[in-house]
Amino acid sequence: MNVRNFLLMMLLCLSSLSYIGAQDIHFSQFFNTPLNINPALTGVSDSEHRFQANYRSQWVNVPVDYLTFSGAYDRPITDRLDSTGYWSVGALLNYDKAGDLAFQRVNLSLSGSYTYKISDKLMITPGLSAGFQQGNFDFNAITSNNQWNGIATDFSIPAEVFDKDAISFFDLSGGLNLRYQTSYRTYLDFGGSAYHLLRPAKGFDDDSTDDKIEMRFNGYAMTSFYVAPKIDVLLNGLFSSQGPYQEFVLNAQGKLYLNRNKERNIALYLGLGIRLGDAWYPMVALQKGRWYGSASYDFNTSDFDIATGGRGGLELSLRYMFTKVPLIPMKPCPIY
Repeated sequence: MNVRNFLLMMLLCLSSLSYIGAQDIHFSQFFNTPLNINPALTGVSDSEHRFQANYRSQWVNVPVDYLTFSGAYDRPITDRLDSTGYWSVGALLNYDKAGDLAFQRVNLSLSGSYTYKISDKLMITPGLSAGFQQGNFDFNAITSNNQWNGIATDFSIPAEVFDKDAISFFDLSGGLNLRYQTSYRTYLDFGGSAYHLLRPAKGFDDDSTDDKIEMRFNGYAMTSFYVAPKIDVLLNGLFSSQGPYQEFVLNAQGKLYLNRNKERNIALYLGLGIRLGDAWYPMVALQKGRWYGSASYDFNTSDFDIATGGRGGLELSLRYMFTKVPLIPMKPCPIY
């Protein structure tokens, strides 16, 4: 291994640890992982039960590739038809793995929200989530500067190590969502959230208690509106900030209904998104009844495209929504 390759490898590994320690997971299809952008979106849907799964594989052709999985479930626990409002609960599981050190994080959180009906069309929802997060890496995979002997990497020299290879902490987040909805095809969600309210320590050294996780702030707008009997347009925007890291993601989709039965809708989505200064992505989705599946692929446009060859990552989303069919009042009709 020559000097240039060694320095490049060290830079990539260090940037991986810095990135993971400082920034939360993120998805290009952020609108398909609502509990990851705001706990106040718990129960904000037209379903009684919502199951959501997301998968992302990023930068597989460089040494710091990322693999991310997220699974969520949420539901109202009181009557959604109540004129005042309703309570909802949810659960979220995130798993993230990256780099040569196999750095991985597991986060499990529970969320709750209350949707207050200001009017028949306008609802406001505050929400909170509380959870437990654990992170660790492989000690045996560490390669550090002191192993460079001036000519090559000398693996007989012990690498520099941290005091511990795992951390865990309790976490708390909150947010607010405003929904304006005139029909099941036309609505607007607008809101904001703050994650890591307690700012737990993230360091792997015993004396790094002052190295705290930066709070993450999200602001977003997601809308769907009727254009024609068989066409809807969906527009989504997200601004996220965490310490020095910021991202602005925009997405637009066209939804084509292939039949018009509300309970058994079959619809095709075609869309395009962009993460400003970083990547753009095409996406396609298919909805059939209560099932929805989507796929997108990031094409990298940042300076890092020298290492990635412009290839970012594949992202998949799968959702199942169960809605009770309301009973239609019936009156007996006597036969004469």
